[in-house]
Amino acid sequence: MTIDKRHFYVDASRPTPLYYQIQENLAELIELKLLQPGDMLPSERELSKLYDVSRLTVRQAIENLVSKGLISKQQGVGTFVSEKAPPPPFEPTVTGFTQRMREAGLRPSSRLLEKSIITAPPLVYHRLDLRATDEVVRIKRMRLVDDEPLMIETSYLPVTRFPDLIDQDLEQHSLYSVLETRYNVLIHEAEQSLEPTLLTAHEAELFNLDAGLPAMLVYIAAYAADRTPIEFSKSVVRGDKCRYYFRVHTHRPIVS
Repeated sequence: MTIDKRHFYVDASRPTPLYYQIQENLAELIELKLLQPGDMLPSERELSKLYDVSRLTVRQAIENLVSKGLISKQQGVGTFVSEKAPPPPFEPTVTGFTQRMREAGLRPSSRLLEKSIITAPPLVYHRLDLRATDEVVRIKRMRLVDDEPLMIETSYLPVTRFPDLIDQDLEQHSLYSVLETRYNVLIHEAEQSLEPTLLTAHEAELFNLDAGLPAMLVYIAAYAADRTPIEFSKSVVRGDKCRYYFRVHTHRPIVS
């Protein structure tokens, strides 16, 4: 790898900690393919000179990138850009988790945590346009990428519309593919909202992480072509593994 010193920069006048700036700068170089999978990074000593910071500051940034899976260390050899790509950024889309990960060249899988029929909670029956006494299928799964836990997803679907959904194998099969093949239902539209949260003790145990770590709480309402509500889901996504991407369009010039 040929080092272009212009690519390695931090701004000491910013209030953002230097280790975090280094971490973001290296992650950006990886995303832009200026650092390719398999490339060996400069040593901590070289990076400390490039960024004009202490080796301890560089080390903290490196450890964070290792924990995110962007780089890996080989004892006695060096630090390398990971060959295995991290999960792609989540985008507002009607594409299911399984398809999105496969399109990114990753290996998705699911582990069923719970499957039951319950009376719809207030938020659920409002979002699915049900009565307060209606029942829903609740499906709670751990979603994994290359066998690493990424998010805890809890989906709710109307029992009346999908009467035997609870009997379907949703570890080996995508929920959306089951809806399409068994019920002839396609998801045409989805509404998604995000909010920051902290891992509860139960969620942290499932992820094998510490309670109180940052995470992202994601709500998704999915609709058929006629705007009939199909699914409402709540997902807790690991904060160290998630990144959301939005593209905004306007049909008229933006006036400042």
